[in-house]
Amino acid sequence: MTRTETGGWGELFAGDNGLKIAVLITGVGLPAINVFISGTLMPSVVAEIGGLELFAWSTTLFIVASIIASIFAAIRPFGLGPRQNYIIAAIAFGLGSLISGLAPAMWVMLLGRVVQGFGAGLLGALTYAMIRIIFPERLWTRGMGLISGVWGVATLIGPAIGGIFAQFGLWRWAFFSLVPFALALALLALRVIPRRGDESGVKSLPALQILLLIGAVMAVSLASVTTGNLPIAGALTAAAVIGLLWLGRIEQRSATRLLPSGAFDPGTVIAPLLLMMLLMQLAITSDVFVPLFLQTLHGQSPLVAGYIVAFMAIGWSSGSVFGSGSKPERVRLLLLGGPVLMSAGAIGLALSIGQLNLEGDVWAIVPVAVSLLAMGLGIGSCWPHLLTRLFKSAPEGEKDLTSAAITMVQLFASGLGAAVGGMIVNLAGITAATQPADNLPAAHWLYGLFVLIPLLAVPLAVFVTRSETARAEARAAE
Repeated sequence: MTRTETGGWGELFAGDNGLKIAVLITGVGLPAINVFISGTLMPSVVAEIGGLELFAWSTTLFIVASIIASIFAAIRPFGLGPRQNYIIAAIAFGLGSLISGLAPAMWVMLLGRVVQGFGAGLLGALTYAMIRIIFPERLWTRGMGLISGVWGVATLIGPAIGGIFAQFGLWRWAFFSLVPFALALALLALRVIPRRGDESGVKSLPALQILLLIGAVMAVSLASVTTGNLPIAGALTAAAVIGLLWLGRIEQRSATRLLPSGAFDPGTVIAPLLLMMLLMQLAITSDVFVPLFLQTLHGQSPLVAGYIVAFMAIGWSSGSVFGSGSKPERVRLLLLGGPVLMSAGAIGLALSIGQLNLEGDVWAIVPVAVSLLAMGLGIGSCWPHLLTRLFKSAPEGEKDLTSAAITMVQLFASGLGAAVGGMIVNLAGITAATQPADNLPAAHWLYGLFVLIPLLAVPLAVFVTRSETARAEARAAE
């Protein structure tokens, strides 16, 4: 075996692999940068065009469109191969960015976010699939770690673009700046992305499951803007829960599935892995409101607020890159320690962000940054290993479905988290706030309740690591 055939970083970049990785990094990097641009810009957007009550919907609709796109990637309708889908994704992302930049009112902004979200979701699902298709299995964890590490670059570029443009009242041009890069990505896909994959796509459309999944997110989103009528908000939330339970029931019985086989069977390896991913991703969506609270409660500028939020992604990227090459015995520690570290960060965030700091003292928000960094390190250190284990556990003939499921679960958690967060802050009276101090209850309730989410992932991590240990011991005894 040569030095470039060891499954290390050298092999990942050797020969034509370098250009392939560059395209895949761009495919993830554009949506990642957009996350920080839009998160930093939204307070400025609503200040100019209104729509504060729909603040969370900018994220929710983006996520719903991305979920649809990830299903599109798995089903591959009209005989479209990876290359055609990648080009469609890049063009949709660019078009959505253009519409968002031109938006004269919030409903146009939301339309742009839908189109942009479709492109971003399709790019994400295809990128995970391409790592599996283009590279040998020994490079999967490195590839996943590198793709996750792209968020580190996005943390440097995204807040700077969003913050600087917002600082000068030119938030529209932040969206416009993404358009030429999206078009360039579409052109590069012609050379790098293969025409065909492994032909393991879904053969029929799980329409009812798709409707239930999207309906659950939309129901909670609607509940978040009807908090003035608690019976209606409660009924919508209950409908979302019933819809998810119904989805699980259908998935267990149907031959046409939205998620890979075993996703709702607690006796499988896939079920706890997916649930652990869901909870960890759900936990970090509370950062959607961090820029708003940093500006209203802590007197920070959009640029500073954007970079403080970036600490979570810095942690995720650092944890992914440095943890991706870990040996098996250390991996089990990372899988267990990740949710524990996330829980510690969530507690720190709950204790630090809900303070009144109108003087804008930067030192007062250091605990916020440290807490976000801890949460990012927690999810980043174990995320590539969760993905690799999910790929290896996928049944034959369901590889594309599993690739799409990763993006789908991640996006569903983000959309649900944004919707639940929106409901919490609206119930706490954020839309009626006239003074900075009026936002304190919303911050306290939001981050106090979100502390519970990563704590629920800890017992799942214990289960996963114990199961891995038991399987390793059984193999050694054979």
